[in-house]
Amino acid sequence: MMQWLGVDGGGTKTAFSIFDGNMQRLGDTIELGTCHFAQVGYSGMKKILERGIIAAEKTGLLGCDWGIGFGLAGYGQELKVRRNIEEAVDLCMKDVAPAHPYELVNDVEAAHAAALGARDGIVVVAGTGSIAYGVHGEMHSRCGGWGYQIGDEGSGWWIGRETVRAFSRQSDGRSARGPLMDVVRRELNLMEDADIIGYMRDTVKGDRMKTAQLSRIAFQAASMGDKDALDIFCRAAKEDALLVRVLMQRLFPEAMASAGRNVDVSYVGGTFKAGDILLDPFERALPSCSHLQAPQYEPAAGACLLLRKRLEVNPRC
Repeated sequence: MMQWLGVDGGGTKTAFSIFDGNMQRLGDTIELGTCHFAQVGYSGMKKILERGIIAAEKTGLLGCDWGIGFGLAGYGQELKVRRNIEEAVDLCMKDVAPAHPYELVNDVEAAHAAALGARDGIVVVAGTGSIAYGVHGEMHSRCGGWGYQIGDEGSGWWIGRETVRAFSRQSDGRSARGPLMDVVRRELNLMEDADIIGYMRDTVKGDRMKTAQLSRIAFQAASMGDKDALDIFCRAAKEDALLVRVLMQRLFPEAMASAGRNVDVSYVGGTFKAGDILLDPFERALPSCSHLQAPQYEPAAGACLLLRKRLEVNPRC
C-alpha cells in the first residue's frame, strides 16, 4: 500500500509528516524553519524542502512506494509567485525524490482537504490570519485572507489586538473591570497599566505573530468569565461564520434555500484551540444548513489526500 509524506509549510515552521495508506501518521513530525519564500527566498525554500525530505527518508518509515503532498503558504493567486514556487518545488523533487509523484497546493487548500477528507464543504482557517475555502464539485472559492493590514477579522492577530484594546478600556473605566486586567498585568509583567504602551511599541513592534500570541491572554480571561474577553471570542466567531455564509451563498445556494440539505463545515487553526469558547458562538452564527464537524485529519495530510485522489483517477499522473 502506498505511503505519503505530507509537507505543511507555514510562516513559522515547515512540518514533514509520514502517513500510511490509511493516512495515519507514522512516527514523529519533523519540524524545520519556515520555507515561506518571503522570508527565505525561493532557493531557501528549496533547501528547507530538500532537508525535510531527506530527513524523512532517513527515518526508515518510508517504503519504496510513496508520494509527497506539499501544502505551502504563499502559493496563492499571484502568478509570478506561483511559477517561482512551482519551479523551486520541481527542482527539489528532481534533486532528492525524482521517482515519486507529488501534489502542490496552497496551505488553505491542504487544510480544507485535511479537515473534510477531500470532500465538498467549507473550512475556516483561523490562525495568525483568517480565510475560508469552499469546494462544491468543480467549483471552488475563497473568502477573507486579505492580511492583517486590511482585514483578517476573527484571526489570532485580530483577537490579540482586541485584547489590548479591551485592557485599555478596562484600565480607563470605559468598560467594567474583570479578570482580564490581572491576566494582562501578570502575563506581560506590567508594573503600571501604561507600561503596555512600551510593550506594544518595543516588544511587539507591530509584529502580527507576536500580536496573535496575545490571544492566549484573551482565552485565559474568557475562561475566568471576563465579559470583554468572552465578547472578543463571540465577535471573532461571528466574523469566521460570515466567511462561511458568503461561501455558502456562492457555492451552495440550493442548500441555503432548502432546510433539508446540510453542508459540511469544519475549522483549522490555533484560534480554535479555545474550544467551546469560540466553537459554541461560531456554530450558533453559522447558516442553518451547516453541519459543523471536527477536522478529520491533521493539516499535513491535506495535500497527500489530494494527491491520492488524483492518482486514483489517473494512476500514471
